[in-house]
Amino acid sequence: MSYPYPPMGPGQPPSGGQPWGTPSPGEYGGPPAGGYPQSPISGWQGPEPLPSGQPPMGPPPMGQYPPPKKSSAGIITMVIVAAVVLVCVVLGGAYYLAASGSGDDTASSSPSATPSRSPSSGGGPPVASGVGKPTTYNSMKSWSLWDSLNTASKDSKPLTLDEVFADPEAKSYKDSSDNTVFNVQGTGRLDTNCVGAVTGAALQTALQGYGCTQVVRAAYVSADQKWVGQMAIFNLKDVTSANAFIDDLDPKANKGFFQPISGASPVDKFGTSTTGAESGAYGHFVVVGWAGRADGTHGDSYGIDTISPSSTVLQAGKQFLFHRN
Repeated sequence: MSYPYPPMGPGQPPSGGQPWGTPSPGEYGGPPAGGYPQSPISGWQGPEPLPSGQPPMGPPPMGQYPPPKKSSAGIITMVIVAAVVLVCVVLGGAYYLAASGSGDDTASSSPSATPSRSPSSGGGPPVASGVGKPTTYNSMKSWSLWDSLNTASKDSKPLTLDEVFADPEAKSYKDSSDNTVFNVQGTGRLDTNCVGAVTGAALQTALQGYGCTQVVRAAYVSADQKWVGQMAIFNLKDVTSANAFIDDLDPKANKGFFQPISGASPVDKFGTSTTGAESGAYGHFVVVGWAGRADGTHGDSYGIDTISPSSTVLQAGKQFLFHRN
């Protein structure tokens, strides 16, 4: 057998008379003598018929493709995306509720917290809660000048707002040491529910034992609008109860304090600055003066600075005693 490649020489055509080396029938690489047998499949050009039962080469006819297998990757991806979105929504909602404060709303006892207001239960200005306790506190027990007022049984006339504020100095009291003038705001407030006028379960229980029947409260503001004062008068059963109660009011006892009342500015700013208080027992009465700056500032010396203003407020509140004694 002769091979048609390569040409025998330059310019010589390959043997077999076929241009460019196309093999002749019967030669190596060429068709068999007599040509290929007829293919059982249209278009089949192979040298042999396909074995019986074997599918033909090439794409099957239209409509006979087997259905493609459904992949679960897309479904898994969608589930993961949905879960992530749900988590984001839940976390975002929780953050919004926390940021907007729509959860449990409790009053702060911090002196810098803005006082919240509760409805009035005894006539007069509503009570301001959330103020806390004074930073400094001084007290003085009853002495012989007030012996005629030692028991409520011998001094049974109930207090009235007209009596408490009848004296001009009860409405406007001037501190002779620095000429600061404190003026009462409004008409004051009188309650017969003493327990509701103080904070702290221990102090409330103590008041019940002291036979408290009345509480008078009022707000005071300095003429220069720099100080706000709160005054309270407690009507107890006897001098022993009064002397014990001023000890209970001491912030060091950690029993509680009286609740101040609210009012127009700057009364509404009471408690936003450092405050101080002073109390005194006068027979079966206890009078408390409580004062703080109106500008909301704090400082180490401000507690000491409140001594004079709180004393001035107490002096205004005790003026009725000189007429009753």
